[in-house]
Amino acid sequence: MPDTEGPGQTLFRFVRYWSRRWLSPTAAGIDPDRGRDVWVTEAVAARAHGTGATGATVNDVADELGIDQSGASRLVAQATAHGYLRKTTSPDDGRRRVLVVTDSGHRLLRAAHAWQESVFADLTADWPEDDVRELHRMMRRLIAHRPSDPPNAPPAGGPGRE
Repeated sequence: MPDTEGPGQTLFRFVRYWSRRWLSPTAAGIDPDRGRDVWVTEAVAARAHGTGATGATVNDVADELGIDQSGASRLVAQATAHGYLRKTTSPDDGRRRVLVVTDSGHRLLRAAHAWQESVFADLTADWPEDDVRELHRMMRRLIAHRPSDPPNAPPAGGPGRE
């Protein structure tokens, strides 16, 4: 890593590096469909937990994942077909349909979270415990500061295409 690299570049390098290894179809032992199912099921669970709601809408999922509604709809359809989510009538408004996590979806999330914890433990196995706690604290802080739109979006032509 170049010494002149700023923290923003390091953050994006980190995301690119690990997303290619864990989310790519060629990653060892990871089914891309299962990864997408975890992603959307986690979004439904997080939205319901974060708001105290009894379920989430497709638009809630799109917002949680930072994708468009049609993409969220496809992911929801897949996770529903796999039995991880269920559509039900909203208890707050009988005209609305909401998504809830099924028992199978909760099992999926428990397994995914156990895997995530083991990966983190492997990555930081030789770190002092204080460093591990500090990294965890800082990641939570970054996540807590979640603007709805990324600040300072790259130029219209994309990064480096002014």
